Amino acid sequence: MAAGDDDEIELLRARVASLEAELAEARARLEQIFANIPSIFYVKDLENRYVYGSPYGFRLFGVEWRDAIGKSDAELFPPHLAQRFIASDRKVIEQKTIEEISFDVPVPGAGARHLAGVRFVINHPDGAPMGVCGFAIDVTERIELAQRLEKLATTDALTGLANRRRFDEHLSTEVARAARNGEPLSLVLCDVDNFKRYNDRYGHPRGDGCLVTIGKILDGLVRRPADLAARYGGEEFAIVLPNTNEEGAKQVVDNLRELMRTTAIPHEANDGRGVVTLSAGVATILGGWTVPEVVELADRCLYEAKAGGRDRDVLVFEEKPPASVGRLSRGG
Repeated sequence: MAAGDDDEIELLRARVASLEAELAEARARLEQIFANIPSIFYVKDLENRYVYGSPYGFRLFGVEWRDAIGKSDAELFPPHLAQRFIASDRKVIEQKTIEEISFDVPVPGAGARHLAGVRFVINHPDGAPMGVCGFAIDVTERIELAQRLEKLATTDALTGLANRRRFDEHLSTEVARAARNGEPLSLVLCDVDNFKRYNDRYGHPRGDGCLVTIGKILDGLVRRPADLAARYGGEEFAIVLPNTNEEGAKQVVDNLRELMRTTAIPHEANDGRGVVTLSAGVATILGGWTVPEVVELADRCLYEAKAGGRDRDVLVFEEKPPASVGRLSRGG
C-alpha cells in the first residue's frame, strides 16, 4: 500500500472519529433535552415495543424509562389504556395518518391527569412503516383553569347561583328539549318583597347578606341535574324546572316559602310580616313556546302575585302555544 493511501485512510479514520464524536454529542444533547422537558415523547416499533421514550413521560405513569424500553403497552399500562394505545397505533400505521389523542391517566399521588397529543407513523426510506412516534403534554391545569373561568363567567359573584347568562343558555336548551320531547317545563320567577325598604332600613351590606341566604336556600332546593336556580337580576331569582308540571312547580314554590319562613330573616318594613318573604310567578308550558314567551308568562304571573298582596304565586298552564302570550289562566 502506498504512503498516500495510508494518509488517506488516516484522514478517513479521523473523519469517522470526528463524526462519531459529533453524533455522540448530539445524542447526549438530545437525551438531556428529553430528560428535562415536561412532555411525553416516545417511539415504538411495529410490534408495539418501546424503542425510546422521554423519562418524564414514563415517570408520569410510574415507570422508569430504562425499564420500559423493549416492553409493550400491554406490559406497562392498565388494560383500558393499553388497548386504546394499541388500537391507535394500528390506525396510524394502516392509514398512514396523524391522529390526535387525549386520555386521562391515574398518576400515583397526583390523582387523574389529562393528557393530549398526536401520534403518527414513521417510515423507512423506501416508505415501509417502521414504527410509531408520539408526543403528548399534560393539559390538566389548562383544563382546570378553563373550567374555573367558565364557572366565573356563568356564576353570580354574590350568591354563587347561576348568573343571567347561564340562565338564558339553560332555559333556551330546556325550552327546545320540552318542545322536542313533548314534556312540560316550568319556570319560576321570584322577587324579594319590599327589598328596597329592606336596604333602606338595614343597609346594603345586610341586603347583600339577605340575598346570599336566599341563594343558599334556592341552591339546596333544586336537586335534579337539569334543574337550575339563578339570580335573574337584583333581588329577583329564577328556577328552571324541566319535565315538571304545574303541580310539581307549585310544590317547589311551597317548599321555598316554607324554607323562607323557617329561616325567618328579619324585615320589619315588610308590610307587617316581620320577615323576608318572596312573591313568585310560575309558568308551566308544553310544546312550541319561545324563550321570550315563557319568560313573559312567568313575569306577568309574578306581577300579578305582587299586585295581589305579595308573598303568593300566580300559576299559568297552557297545553298549546297561544296566539298571544296575553292569554293567562290565573290561580293561587
